[in-house]
Amino acid sequence: MALEEQADLRPSRSRLILRRVLVGVAVTAIVLVALGATLYFFGGMWVRTPEVFLAYEELVESGSAPPVEGRFVVPIPGCVCHSDDPVLQAQHSARRIRECSKCHERVGPQGRGIRRAASQ
Repeated sequence: MALEEQADLRPSRSRLILRRVLVGVAVTAIVLVALGATLYFFGGMWVRTPEVFLAYEELVESGSAPPVEGRFVVPIPGCVCHSDDPVLQAQHSARRIRECSKCHERVGPQGRGIRRAASQ
């Protein structure tokens, strides 16, 4: 009789499998949230080409452009500055995703709108 009572107290195999699946889903969700928060706080523009930085360094050396302070930014593929101006690209490469809303707002399906001035 004691063995039958112990067998009744143990969870069934399907409950154990369900528990493992739910733990796996919860861990995956936590990791994705942590990754998203990291990219939001430290993620930035993906550098297009080294030629842009060489052109920017030449402008800084000639005194035509101010130097940009370097800081820790995790590059996000696909997040690029759509300007051909090396100074603007260098400035944007030091920005983080959370700072992009100063200039951009989501417009349309691709979200590449430029914020309009309040007077317009």
